[in-house]
Amino acid sequence: MQSRADSPGTGMEAALLARVRELLDDLPKWRLPHAAWSRPAAAVEALAAAYDAGDGLALQVAVARLEVLSPPRPSATDAPDSALRDGGGDHGGGNGAGA
Repeated sequence: MQSRADSPGTGMEAALLARVRELLDDLPKWRLPHAAWSRPAAAVEALAAAYDAGDGLALQVAVARLEVLSPPRPSATDAPDSALRDGGGDHGGGNGAGA
């Protein structure tokens, strides 16, 4: 038997559901002041309601809202602090041709 989320036409594709799982897995790692949790909590409630209703569009909106509220994550392209301190790379002024 298929679940509502797996049914064709619900707008709840596997990629969207994978993103939901990723966000919910990351949520306990967020470090927010106690008072700042009300907005993420409301977004999670909206996410759950959209899922329960089988509303793929509302689920996408709830995911986007939660993503906006999430703290920034370092990316693979972020330079380590040591590269910035040591002048690694040619990030200004020069033409990159060497002297």
